[in-house]
Amino acid sequence: MGRLPLVDPDDPGADPSAAELLRMMRAATGRDFAVLQAVANHPEALQSLAAFLSVAYANNTLSPGQRELAYLGASVANDCHY
Repeated sequence: MGRLPLVDPDDPGADPSAAELLRMMRAATGRDFAVLQAVANHPEALQSLAAFLSVAYANNTLSPGQRELAYLGASVANDCHY
Protein backbone atom coordinates (compact mmCIF):
# COMPACT_ATOMS: atom_id res chain seq x y z
CA MET A 1 0.00 0.00 0.00
CA GLY A 2 1.28 3.41 -0.91
CA ARG A 3 2.11 6.06 1.64
CA LEU A 4 0.10 8.72 -0.14
CA PRO A 5 -3.62 8.29 -0.62
CA LEU A 6 -4.70 8.32 -4.25
CA VAL A 7 -7.29 10.94 -5.12
CA ASP A 8 -10.29 9.41 -6.84
CA PRO A 9 -11.66 11.95 -9.32
CA ASP A 10 -15.14 10.50 -8.81
CA ASP A 11 -14.98 10.99 -5.03
CA PRO A 12 -17.37 13.82 -4.09
CA GLY A 13 -14.98 14.76 -1.26
CA ALA A 14 -12.03 15.31 -3.62
CA ASP A 15 -10.76 18.82 -4.27
CA PRO A 16 -12.91 20.05 -7.19
CA SER A 17 -10.01 21.46 -9.23
CA ALA A 18 -7.90 18.33 -8.78
CA ALA A 19 -10.84 16.05 -9.57
CA GLU A 20 -11.64 17.99 -12.74
CA LEU A 21 -8.02 17.85 -13.89
CA LEU A 22 -7.85 14.10 -13.22
CA ARG A 23 -11.07 13.57 -15.18
CA MET A 24 -9.67 15.59 -18.10
CA MET A 25 -6.49 13.48 -18.06
CA ARG A 26 -8.56 10.30 -17.94
CA ALA A 27 -10.58 11.48 -20.93
CA ALA A 28 -7.40 12.35 -22.86
CA THR A 29 -5.53 9.12 -22.11
CA GLY A 30 -8.28 6.61 -21.41
CA ARG A 31 -6.87 5.65 -18.03
CA ASP A 32 -6.02 6.82 -14.52
CA PHE A 33 -2.38 7.22 -13.53
CA ALA A 34 -1.58 6.52 -9.86
CA VAL A 35 1.26 9.04 -9.82
CA LEU A 36 -1.12 11.80 -10.89
CA GLN A 37 -3.68 10.68 -8.33
CA ALA A 38 -0.97 10.90 -5.65
CA VAL A 39 0.15 14.36 -6.79
CA ALA A 40 -3.52 15.44 -6.73
CA ASN A 41 -3.23 15.59 -2.94
CA HIS A 42 -1.64 18.98 -3.69
CA PRO A 43 -3.87 20.47 -6.43
CA GLU A 44 -1.46 23.30 -7.28
CA ALA A 45 1.34 20.78 -7.88
CA LEU A 46 -1.01 18.74 -10.07
CA GLN A 47 -1.81 21.83 -12.16
CA SER A 48 1.89 22.54 -12.69
CA LEU A 49 2.62 18.90 -13.53
CA ALA A 50 -0.31 18.79 -15.96
CA ALA A 51 1.00 21.90 -17.74
CA PHE A 52 4.44 20.31 -18.03
CA LEU A 53 3.05 16.98 -19.27
CA SER A 54 0.88 18.76 -21.80
CA VAL A 55 3.95 20.36 -23.38
CA ALA A 56 6.19 17.31 -23.00
CA TYR A 57 3.74 14.78 -24.39
CA ALA A 58 1.14 16.55 -26.48
CA ASN A 59 2.02 20.08 -27.54
CA ASN A 60 5.31 19.63 -29.32
CA THR A 61 6.47 18.90 -32.85
CA LEU A 62 8.34 15.69 -32.06
CA SER A 63 7.14 12.43 -33.55
CA PRO A 64 6.46 9.53 -31.14
CA GLY A 65 9.78 7.97 -32.22
CA GLN A 66 11.70 11.18 -31.57
CA ARG A 67 10.06 11.52 -28.14
CA GLU A 68 11.02 7.95 -27.25
CA LEU A 69 14.59 8.64 -28.37
CA ALA A 70 14.69 11.72 -26.12
CA TYR A 71 13.38 9.70 -23.15
CA LEU A 72 15.97 6.99 -23.78
CA GLY A 73 18.79 9.52 -24.15
CA ALA A 74 17.84 11.26 -20.91
CA SER A 75 17.61 7.90 -19.13
CA VAL A 76 21.09 6.87 -20.28
CA ALA A 77 22.55 10.28 -19.42
CA ASN A 78 21.09 10.03 -15.91
CA ASP A 79 22.01 6.36 -15.43
CA CYS A 80 18.38 5.36 -15.09
CA HIS A 81 17.40 1.78 -15.77
CA TYR A 82 14.03 0.85 -17.16
